[in-house]
Amino acid sequence: MKHILIACAFFCAFLSGCATNTLQRNALENFGLATERVGRMSESEFLSMRDEIIEMNSLLMILDNSKNAESRTYDEPALADTTAMRVAACKSLRMYGDLLMRLAADDRTGMVRKSARVFLDNITETLGPDLTLAQEEAVQNVALGLDARWTARKKSETIQGVVLAFADALTILSGRLLADFSLDESSTSHLKAYADTAKELKTLSAAIIDAGDRETLDKRNKAVKAFVLAQKAIARAEAMGARIHEAMATLQKANAHVVAAIQDNSYDLREIREYGKQIQKIGTMQQVLSR
Repeated sequence: MKHILIACAFFCAFLSGCATNTLQRNALENFGLATERVGRMSESEFLSMRDEIIEMNSLLMILDNSKNAESRTYDEPALADTTAMRVAACKSLRMYGDLLMRLAADDRTGMVRKSARVFLDNITETLGPDLTLAQEEAVQNVALGLDARWTARKKSETIQGVVLAFADALTILSGRLLADFSLDESSTSHLKAYADTAKELKTLSAAIIDAGDRETLDKRNKAVKAFVLAQKAIARAEAMGARIHEAMATLQKANAHVVAAIQDNSYDLREIREYGKQIQKIGTMQQVLSR
């Protein structure tokens, strides 16, 4: 009888552990996927905004006869260096999400090591080269896990180490991107600069269109194309900007929840899935506005 009770207790503990592992896996896979996607979409937005700013600047030069070759730098205000820093921040989020997904899904290939390495490269590019001891150990443990027996306990400890070591870094990254997707009048964000360039082009092209026969047909055609581009850019800034700005705020809340939950397994899948649904809607809107 005693042996039966011990066996039952062991079996119950085993089932409890399985439930715990399943809950953690589902929570981290959902959180990781959403974070990977919002990083990837934000990266795409920064690159698209830079390309469109260059195009709008060229149209401003074409349509405004008062401008000369010295009037404006071709990619101002989306300079290559500042855009690259923003892209690196987005890549950091993307690779962090990818790393969490791989760890949660028991990825035992060399891709998990690569994911950790790329994440580390981008986060040091964005936040500086100095890592804390906890951060160094967390990434090192990911690599060491490939060469050791991967138990449920080892997996949990490795994931917990990564989440806790980079919790503050993720807050800083999302905070920077939150600010960069603001359209507040006082903002100096990348998105605000993009929208302001579009508004300048819209005003100039509208004046040419409204001038009627006073402008040549060729210039009017160019103005119409510029006007449509400017309107699309303004719509994109308002739609995507508001959504990504909101998503970054949600990311901060979801990250805080994961950081707390990973220590006592108190995951709220509903909260994490709501974050994922929000990112899904952004992806759909991005597809529409990219056409």
